Amino acid sequence: MKIMPLILFFLFIMTSSCQRGKIYQEYYKFDNYTWQRFDKVKFEIPVEEDGISGDIVFTVRHITQYPYPNLPIYIILNTPSGEERIIEKDIKLKDPEGKFKGSVAGDLWDFEEVLWPSFYFSETGVYTIEIENLIPKMGIAGLMDIGIYVKKRD
Repeated sequence: MKIMPLILFFLFIMTSSCQRGKIYQEYYKFDNYTWQRFDKVKFEIPVEEDGISGDIVFTVRHITQYPYPNLPIYIILNTPSGEERIIEKDIKLKDPEGKFKGSVAGDLWDFEEVLWPSFYFSETGVYTIEIENLIPKMGIAGLMDIGIYVKKRD
């Protein structure tokens, strides 16, 4: 019986350590594992304290049957005062040998890539990130969800 509290404590520590430093985290789940070509996904990051620096990280979860080695995306970040930052990224989901990168559990793959390292949140308010896929097909099958998280830097 004394082992049960020890196991619960260990699980709590493992779960909380995975979240350590994350000041924002949100995911968008796709219907039928398909991201339609012109569907833009929007994330709103509320910042209550200015002067924070953090990595803005893109995450993608896909199934093994995802048909492409990459995921080209277009990202627009807007600050509360209206400043706009735009990047185009080609997220490489497979290595040169054709194997998926990231962690796998069963048929699901998780991959993440830093979009803006050490991004400086210079003002309070809502920062928005809008993401559009650039694959020239009407729908990209095999994608479960995408997400954004911000990990605070010291």
